[in-house]
Amino acid sequence: MKEITVSKNEAGLKLKKMCFLYFKGIPESFTYKMLRKKIIQLNRKKATGDEILAEGDKVQLFFSDETLKNLRKEAETFDEDIPKLSDFPWFSGDLILYENEDMLFIDKPSGILSQRSGTSEQSLNEAVIAYLADKGIVDHESLQVFRPSVCNRLDRNTSGIISASKTRKGARELMEFYNSTDGKTVGKYYLTVVHGHCTLKGHFDRLDYVKSKIDNTAYVWMRGGRRPQETLGYGKPEPIYTELYPLAYDKNKDISLMLCRLHTGRSHQIRVTMKHYGFHVVGDPKYGNPVRDHFLNATEMGQLLVAWRLTLPDGTRIQAGIPKEILGFFPKAAELADSKLQ
Repeated sequence: MKEITVSKNEAGLKLKKMCFLYFKGIPESFTYKMLRKKIIQLNRKKATGDEILAEGDKVQLFFSDETLKNLRKEAETFDEDIPKLSDFPWFSGDLILYENEDMLFIDKPSGILSQRSGTSEQSLNEAVIAYLADKGIVDHESLQVFRPSVCNRLDRNTSGIISASKTRKGARELMEFYNSTDGKTVGKYYLTVVHGHCTLKGHFDRLDYVKSKIDNTAYVWMRGGRRPQETLGYGKPEPIYTELYPLAYDKNKDISLMLCRLHTGRSHQIRVTMKHYGFHVVGDPKYGNPVRDHFLNATEMGQLLVAWRLTLPDGTRIQAGIPKEILGFFPKAAELADSKLQ
């Protein structure tokens, strides 16, 4: 017989859901049959499977050691190998900006995917699993019940803060942070360098947005205005809302440092918004101005955009490093942004 103590990751699940995860790859009918025969019990009592688990509950599996071993072996054939931290030479503890028992926040380098996009390329998501496994926080068995993952995305070429859940509770809290509509949203602040003398200031909430699933390109236009012909068939437009504040202007290079706060979190939102108003993000390969990038010698820099600061509802402030490419143009970028937010 094996007894499993319900952890915080299983708490809130139905008993049958936990069993489905534990015996992943084995037909769900097996769990129902074992419940009816009282081979699976909850706190030494017959269970239906619909019971909501609480942390500290005891689940009894009345199988012989050999039977359970064979069942687990069959289930584990569906497990992916846990990646090793050594497989991610670009990931180090220095990238961890803040961590507690339920979540962590990482400074994602530019050029790294947030999550895999159907390819074999490395992503931050797998690096987080490797990091937690290296710390002994996750293993094959725990990953069957809950798989930690990043909870927001940044474009490949955007560096800065990404949050990741370590527990089911952490995932729930992060989703509540990002999806809140009652005024308790997180403060998501970005720094970017754009071409031109940008004086846009204040709240910009009159844009509609769509994104093509075919070529991963976003489009915006003024709400109530004419929808671009190329966006027809791309689905219903969604409103986007961004705050923009100019911090500095370099007249010789004709570039501006901007502070942006996102109130909605659409893919490419800042990049496509700046393009709409005629101020392309420096180094942006999709929405940028390659001619002006060339004369600025910015073609090899990557796009100058960083998810710089995150303010949580409880007041916790998390801050990423500012890329050297931005500091090369505006060495006092952090001080200028801090003064604007005071």
